[in-house]
Amino acid sequence: MSTSPTPRPEMSESQLEFLTGLIASQNLPGPHLEVGTAYGLTLARMILALPSRHEPVFVVVDNMRYFPDQMATVRANLERSGIDPDSVEFRIGDSGRRAREAAKAGDSFDFILIDASHKVRKVTGDLRWTRILRPGGVVCLHDYHPDFPGVVRSVDRFLARNPNYERIGQVSSLLALRKTGPGRRPEISAADRAWAAFRHARVKLGLSS
Repeated sequence: MSTSPTPRPEMSESQLEFLTGLIASQNLPGPHLEVGTAYGLTLARMILALPSRHEPVFVVVDNMRYFPDQMATVRANLERSGIDPDSVEFRIGDSGRRAREAAKAGDSFDFILIDASHKVRKVTGDLRWTRILRPGGVVCLHDYHPDFPGVVRSVDRFLARNPNYERIGQVSSLLALRKTGPGRRPEISAADRAWAAFRHARVKLGLSS
């Protein structure tokens, strides 16, 4: 079984410093969520950035099919960083389905990092997690850049339709938003999902990027 780590996290060092600075300074004691962990290296940096005065639960949602033996590699990289992998709650499976289950279970989070698929339908599905982000909580979105039009279109639509989110910073393609209060409707509606499915179909047909 291969557990070789990737040479570096999938974020730049400046993005990681911005991300870990938010986690260390924003007083977010509730559960933290990472959607899409890849090799677990960004996850390790986030956990190590937590203030010593509190240790919130870290939840990871990933289908663990990014590369062979992904879970074993993630656990090995956490151990190399001095972190007990069993201290992290892994929820393996589709992000949208896991988000629905979490909402039904009454889960909530103070911090969310979304760094998974770049496809518009998948990004829109990942944004369903914001429904259970507590007011005052922070959501960070990686790859918000013209090179990834699926991410940009999904996030721009999300911001246009959810005025209770404000931008609090951006470093390169890493965007941070704060939830300023409860919304009047679910952040991602059936209409949003239909829009994302339509955009996805156009991309598959080669009609748009």
